[in-house]
Amino acid sequence: MTREVRDLGAIPSRIKHVVGWEAIAWHTAEWWRFQWEITELVDVACARLQDDAWRDWLLWARACAEHQTDGEKANRPVIDMLV
Repeated sequence: MTREVRDLGAIPSRIKHVVGWEAIAWHTAEWWRFQWEITELVDVACARLQDDAWRDWLLWARACAEHQTDGEKANRPVIDMLV
């Protein structure tokens, strides 16, 4: 079962330090499916959790750190949060 920030009761400080209040938008696929379906504006074909999405995020952050100007400094907090 995937835990949401609301299940934890607060944004963990190591995450809040990096992404701030945006972590409140980290919800399960089921939560998002409901939000989309309740609008009756879209037909949801699929809402699923991306397995190990943090690994893709980490790969992206490391690539940005390597290839962007000042990328190491800009991406280090995300890399540290994810490892």
